[in-house]
Amino acid sequence: MSERLRFRLPSASDAEFYLNLMNEPDYILFISDAGIRTTDQAVQYIKGKSLARFAAHGVGLWLVELKETGEPIGVCGLVVRNELKYPDLGFAFREGFRGQGFGREAGQAVLDFSQKDLKLRTLCAITHPENTRSANLLLKIGFEADGQRHLSEIGETSDYYVWKLRYVESGLG
Repeated sequence: MSERLRFRLPSASDAEFYLNLMNEPDYILFISDAGIRTTDQAVQYIKGKSLARFAAHGVGLWLVELKETGEPIGVCGLVVRNELKYPDLGFAFREGFRGQGFGREAGQAVLDFSQKDLKLRTLCAITHPENTRSANLLLKIGFEADGQRHLSEIGETSDYYVWKLRYVESGLG
């Protein structure tokens, strides 16, 4: 799926990682302040939100870790939102692991999985209007900007992107 990264379901033992990730300033600014301030709250988030998404929809945000060390560095996957027509590619990485191509590699791996295994032809993504790094990453992996959407689920207007499977003619008859 990915050269440097491994994807897996999160577990309660990942609570410290989630606590740290979800309290980074960029996470709070660009994604959400989920109010998680303790490892117990992080465990409840993992069980009640993250794993619940997998149970309800078969997809969610996988924990992304380095293959070489097993160190968790971020989350990446698909979020099914009632207000969006297509599954939403979501990702977040710890500050120390940004700018090294991990987000691009993880996003591309999820696109490949979505296309090959889930047989999805269209995905969407949303970003905070000021989150230029995430917007640029989405454009690099083939998403196209498609205006903005106001999502009552998150209570704000987000930039909206769409990715569509493009068939390449092989030239073979």
